[in-house]
Amino acid sequence: EAVSAAFSASVNLRDYTMSSHRGHLHYLAKGGDLKSMLLEIHGKVNGCSSGKGGSMHLIDLKKNFMGSTAIVGNTIPIATGLALSSKIKNKNNITYSFFGDGAIEEGVFYESVNFSVVKKLPIVFVCENNFFSVYSSLKERQPQGRKIYKMVEAIGIKSYKADGNNVFECFHIFEKAKQYVKKYKKPIFIEFQ
Repeated sequence: EAVSAAFSASVNLRDYTMSSHRGHLHYLAKGGDLKSMLLEIHGKVNGCSSGKGGSMHLIDLKKNFMGSTAIVGNTIPIATGLALSSKIKNKNNITYSFFGDGAIEEGVFYESVNFSVVKKLPIVFVCENNFFSVYSSLKERQPQGRKIYKMVEAIGIKSYKADGNNVFECFHIFEKAKQYVKKYKKPIFIEFQ
């Protein structure tokens, strides 16, 4: 998982992170504890979510891993709210929102990106595009030739596309995104394929 490995080398502890149902590696990349995660998966009280969240609902407030969920696109507006909170409180941190390509087909994605652009929020939207949403291929859900990062860029957000299997490229893009958000106080979108 090149994206999560690169993320672990780039993210700061004070940064917020939210993820989807595939958030295990994002949790570990954010500094989460493997034993605590495994205990959570088995529903044990000393798991990272006190045994109440299970595999798909990880949370660890000590690491600023603010949650993951199985509902497609569900954490995107919550992550946007965290970024707004950081801006209001003048915190020097970034919020990272991880999701799959299926989430870009949800209304909350567009609303959150638009709101982030208008309010100039310190957030990095990270789409891990594996070209499938459950069993539906991207080519069956999107018009032929559509490039996700270009479509999102049209909303007014700086967007990048990178090889999600190349850890060095992923790290370079995360560092570039972090510097951009810090310097310009604006959101950014990354599509890792």
